[in-house]
Amino acid sequence: MAGCLITSVLSLATNLLPSIRASVQAPSSSSSNSNNSERGCARAFEEDLEKLMRTMEWIKATLYDAEEREIRDRSVKLWLKELKKVAYDAEDVLGEYRYEVTRVQLEARKASEASGSHKRKKMEYIEYIVQIPDDMVDRLNKIRSRFDEIAKDREALQLRESDGARRPNNKLLRPPTGHMVDEASIFGRDAEIEEVINLLLSEKEKPFSVISIIGKGGLGKTTIAQLVYKDERVTRCFDLCGWVCVSEEFDVGRLTKATIESVSKINYNLSELSSLQGKLAETVKGKRILLVLDDLWNENQSLRELFRVPFKEAKVVSILITTRNKKVAKVMQTTTYFSPTTLPEDSCWQLFQHYAFSGTNYTMPPHLVNMGKDIMRKCGGLPLAVKSIASLLSHETNEEDWREISESDLWESNSSNDIFPALQISYDHLPPHLKPCFLFCSMYPKDYILEKMHLIELWISHGYIESKGKRRITEIGVEYYEELKQRSFVDDFSSEFTERCKLHDIIHDLARLNSENEHYSVEIKRFQPLDIQKENIPQEACHLYVGGFSEYVHEVFQQNLMGLRTLSIDMRGCYVDLQICNLTKFEALRVLELKGHYLRIPDSISELKHLAHLDIKCSYLKTLPLSIGLLYNLQTLIVDCKKLEYLPESIGSLSNLQRLIINADNPINYLPHELVNFLTIKTMKAWLNVRNVAWLKDMTDLDGNLTINGVSNLKDVQRANMRNKCKLEAFYINCNPDYNGRWVDSAKSMLEITLRPEISVHDADFSWLESLQPHPNLKKLGVEFYSSATVPGWMCDPLSLQSIQKILLDNCDKIQSLPFNNLHTLKHLVVCDCHGFRVLQLEQLSSQLEKLEISDGLIPSVEIALTEPFIPYVRVLYCGCTAIVIGDLQ
Repeated sequence: MAGCLITSVLSLATNLLPSIRASVQAPSSSSSNSNNSERGCARAFEEDLEKLMRTMEWIKATLYDAEEREIRDRSVKLWLKELKKVAYDAEDVLGEYRYEVTRVQLEARKASEASGSHKRKKMEYIEYIVQIPDDMVDRLNKIRSRFDEIAKDREALQLRESDGARRPNNKLLRPPTGHMVDEASIFGRDAEIEEVINLLLSEKEKPFSVISIIGKGGLGKTTIAQLVYKDERVTRCFDLCGWVCVSEEFDVGRLTKATIESVSKINYNLSELSSLQGKLAETVKGKRILLVLDDLWNENQSLRELFRVPFKEAKVVSILITTRNKKVAKVMQTTTYFSPTTLPEDSCWQLFQHYAFSGTNYTMPPHLVNMGKDIMRKCGGLPLAVKSIASLLSHETNEEDWREISESDLWESNSSNDIFPALQISYDHLPPHLKPCFLFCSMYPKDYILEKMHLIELWISHGYIESKGKRRITEIGVEYYEELKQRSFVDDFSSEFTERCKLHDIIHDLARLNSENEHYSVEIKRFQPLDIQKENIPQEACHLYVGGFSEYVHEVFQQNLMGLRTLSIDMRGCYVDLQICNLTKFEALRVLELKGHYLRIPDSISELKHLAHLDIKCSYLKTLPLSIGLLYNLQTLIVDCKKLEYLPESIGSLSNLQRLIINADNPINYLPHELVNFLTIKTMKAWLNVRNVAWLKDMTDLDGNLTINGVSNLKDVQRANMRNKCKLEAFYINCNPDYNGRWVDSAKSMLEITLRPEISVHDADFSWLESLQPHPNLKKLGVEFYSSATVPGWMCDPLSLQSIQKILLDNCDKIQSLPFNNLHTLKHLVVCDCHGFRVLQLEQLSSQLEKLEISDGLIPSVEIALTEPFIPYVRVLYCGCTAIVIGDLQ
């Protein structure tokens, strides 16, 4: 983690040096002592910064060796702790200076605009002279001295100097590939799964039965329950089935709500326990119910009785429990107990091969077989341990690496948890750049579901992801995430629409153990109130999550937590006002997440000069404070507020903003004037109702999906300059000038713009569509309500759509045949409600086509799935009253 922090500080320093040197070299109109003093401060600051950078480069070269020894050498651990503390201070000083640079730039630009001499262009640091305060010079000097002392300690600790990263040798193993958690990765459990199914079915007629699967962590209890839960023999016996992850806190309100939503597949906006219990009783009344309670811990019998009350209305209730504690099973009045055994050696070896070599069919190098089996045996038959260590070995490169792991002294540790030696070895061998990303996940409570892209954005905001050349930093973040998943440090928990993950309980324990209180969470349950003051948050905490039901949130702000870099407050389960107190004391924050139904955002948010990521989720918030425009270092702004009406004008001052996500029930009718200066925005998600799209012109880094509704003005769309948006993935065009709705398809609603020109212009020949030619990198194209028979030239040019994978034509009545030709990458073609469409020639279809959908409003969609070999022809397909001819008629 220290290595990533040092890299981040070095990158920040490198970017700021031109501005500092400009202050040193600035010509002076007078020789006043004041001007000389300012240049002297800048010169001293520059010299200290350059010395600091040299020292940090030297320290960075030893960090790999230090972090490898972190767990086993207490003195090295203390050295790293001090190093991180000083690096944080350095990051703060440089961040404050960067803030000043941006502030001076903006003030100079506004002054220039006011005088009429401003020319629009991307500003460089060197154009503006930034005065450096005396105290900032003193602080940097002290930090440099502390770094020098730390560097000297390196020799006493006998840390070797290298290039900071292990150099891979020639690989003897096949490169690792991704794997999904499915039945193909389960070994040696068939008999046990069958036994649990038989137990469940044998008790299916009992009014109330409980089967408990009991065993140590990492044994595979949840996996067995999952396979039982999805078995058709089981699902056929019940009217409603539900799965609820309980974890360590048995919160009756949360569990009741989760049970309702799981069995009914409906999200009810209820919070009171009586309402929740009433809805659950109504849902299960007269039904046969199967409920899985995964990872149950609580031994409180009164809570269990409170949870069971609504199920008295059901006809049959079968509950399947997984727990580590037999006493918990007894409290739940278990009727049948089942205890899985550890995996037999042959099944362990199959599991080991699956993760170490991506399957059992790969021939393992002979000299590694014995060593692999020896390592496998040390895992004690625990599937999670085998999976973890095998995933590690799939990334190791040679026999020496395997021998080092096999002979690790951690196998002989006195840990009471048999699984921890394997997990700790896996953690120790994580590449340095992945360690902080993994540890950050433990800031959230156990079983907390994390969205993949949101997690990556948080890593970026903390500087954990190092940019490489011209590659997009989010792409690198995805690689980090995928590698953690391949190494079994995060479990995939994706749904149909969202990629998500969570940590296995024991993996979460491992992360917390290694983070040493830097990552902390407090959950306050509505029915189990907890005074935070009685459980003081450790002062070492840098990343803090506070969640649950609570009127005690203000107590968090009373504690000495000035070192916080992440603060995530989630009170969406509480329907009372959440007054955020003065934020000034949290001046080191890089990430702030505020989530609740009733939020009040204080003006003091402007004091968070380092803030890079701000996420506000609130049901009833209508606008943001004007002071938000002073967050000059902000890179990500997420506002998920259903009642949001407008954005403050000051938002245009956020010149470092890269991701702007606005989620509201109604379109934002006002776009701040200064938003046209946002040259840095890469991702923008919003529903806007605006007069023009000319402001899109300079957004060359815009990615994701773009929808433009109600296009009717040639001059306006020409200014949008769609051809320069090489990173845009999907582009949807609605040609109806009177359109005032929005796309229903959520996959298309990234940035959605509905135009409302002062004068509605109906261009009969739609010549303006020629001006919307996208970049050749575009993958998805949709056109709606195009009512001309003449199509733009770029639609007929295969080079213009050389990367296209999906095309949608909807309500384009005058188009009689497909205008696209020789699109070799096209996989999905949709023609919907195009009543004039007559002919689709076989030779027009791509050889890569996987799906063809043709529909008319009069009948359901007709879908033709194309398989290899490519179908020779379909003579006539009737679609409403429209005849579609495919291939040659014979």
